[in-house]
Amino acid sequence: MKRVSIIGQSYDDFLCDQLKRREIFAEYSAVDDMDGFNFDCDLLLLDLRNYHQIDWAQRIISRLHKHTLVLVLIDRKQLKVSSVQQLIGQYAWDYHTAPFEIDRLARLMGHALGVIRIRQQCVTGKHQNGCANSSLAQTTDPVMCSAAMQTLAKNIERAAPTDIPILVRGESGTGKELIARRIHTQSSRANGPFVAVNCGSLISGVVQSELFGHEKGAFTGAVNSHKGKISQADGGTLFLDEIGDLPLEQQVNLLRFLQEGTFDSVGGIRAQTSDVRVVAATHIDLESAIDRGEFRLDLFYRLNGITIELPPLRERKEDIIQLARYFCDKYAQEYRVGKCQLSKDACCAMLKHEWVGNVRELINRIRRAVLLCENGQIRTQDLELEEVIVQPYFAQGLKTIKDEVEKNALVTAIQKHNGKMDIVASDLQISRATLYRLIDKHEICAVE
Repeated sequence: MKRVSIIGQSYDDFLCDQLKRREIFAEYSAVDDMDGFNFDCDLLLLDLRNYHQIDWAQRIISRLHKHTLVLVLIDRKQLKVSSVQQLIGQYAWDYHTAPFEIDRLARLMGHALGVIRIRQQCVTGKHQNGCANSSLAQTTDPVMCSAAMQTLAKNIERAAPTDIPILVRGESGTGKELIARRIHTQSSRANGPFVAVNCGSLISGVVQSELFGHEKGAFTGAVNSHKGKISQADGGTLFLDEIGDLPLEQQVNLLRFLQEGTFDSVGGIRAQTSDVRVVAATHIDLESAIDRGEFRLDLFYRLNGITIELPPLRERKEDIIQLARYFCDKYAQEYRVGKCQLSKDACCAMLKHEWVGNVRELINRIRRAVLLCENGQIRTQDLELEEVIVQPYFAQGLKTIKDEVEKNALVTAIQKHNGKMDIVASDLQISRATLYRLIDKHEICAVE
């Protein structure tokens, strides 16, 4: 029997009875009678409905075990109360609004209990396997020595256990799929499938069939029924890579699935359902695509539950050498060429290089160098970095040049119109929201 501790104003017969029917045993305690309450519980549901003052909730949370997961049940109108928002943001694993749907609430508790079970298994595994598990974690996780990547890792740890949609943003080659897989392995769906779809590589005519599936005879050549990616990901994570390249007409169908949880296969006669957690990724500026009418604003809001910005490799130089050494060992073992080491000159060259292709470029250069180097020593010429370093202005990469031009255009327009943002946005042919986002991006001090 799965257990959840509940603290609220008074015993809720309906809630506890319905949870029991779903094999979740509720231990209910009233706020005014906390004698004997187990603050070392695994899962706690704070029932804040009908409360105007919630100081007691913070006092209870402060006494909980650090591993306790906290769920919050509130009235919808309480979402506008700043103290409730602060409590959810700081302490809650997730929340649910009333009037609640008992199946959704039970499913939420089930996911939380699944996370707790996985954590307990991991702790047990560490005690049993000692350093073996530690070395495995080091070889499977991306290098995250830089401050930016450590912050990113903490954000993933907080967001992964929930089912909130996540949008991973970053340049091509930064490892967005690797981050998506990390999110999946840290979620309650880790034992479910991880299904990746590259929206940019899908042919326009078959996008719906690939995503939603088709029935036998639905079109010429459909000799068998086909299970789409969304159905394949049932119970797991659906990773939509390069979501900005999804054709506009198919964005409507995806939006319907995200809103209602149902979809139609090609040639199907009834709506289907699939329980998936969506992680999307893009290297393009979706806000600009929205301004151009190439991406739906409502779909953006559905996908952008939480944004994770993946920094380019040139902004996380602390990781470059460790990443290079990791891939050196990996490909030396794969190609059976013996141990390879990076020379000091090679390390200096890598730190000076701009890495326009990010981690993907690093992998390609290291893989080639492992095969070409002599005596297991990788030199600068093995990495083919000499000519790149001495190149002039364009060595800094197209992205850097674009950012400089963009910033200069913003500063010029703001000065020209004396900080009148409506006129500035109109002059630059962008929305006011995009204008403020770009001002923040380039850290421009501008006062309207």
